Amino acid sequence: MTDIFKRIKQDHDEARELMQQIKDTTDRAAKKRDELFEKFKLDLWSHHKIEEATFYTKLESKGECAESLEAKNEHHMVNSMLEELDTMKKDTMEWGQKFATMCELIEHHMEEEEEEFFDLGRKEFTKDEAEELGNRFDARKKVVVPALERVES
Repeated sequence: MTDIFKRIKQDHDEARELMQQIKDTTDRAAKKRDELFEKFKLDLWSHHKIEEATFYTKLESKGECAESLEAKNEHHMVNSMLEELDTMKKDTMEWGQKFATMCELIEHHMEEEEEEFFDLGRKEFTKDEAEELGNRFDARKKVVVPALERVES
């Protein structure tokens, strides 16, 4: 079984890898950029919602509301940027710069979670609670990602 901390870290590592792959594309690789961004966007949207419903809800139940609200606000900012990037042409310098700016925010958020919020969670959650949250995270991820994918016509 995987606890919630390992599960979230796994998603973070996958996000870091996708961010780098997207950054490595050029403005002329719009199709590749679009494919990578579509996967990145769906993964991040689902990650945010599931993380909020599992990890941050549990932190709130332990009285850690300020940290939870901070993280949720950062998710909201990133989701707004994802929506904006989704509507922009992927073959422009503006898109690349906006994506890089968003990546800086995401990286800051992930580091803060891994360094501060995980420590807080480890103090507040029992080992069994952390494992149960990891199981819930996995179960929801299997449902949420396919539900968010675009339906091909």
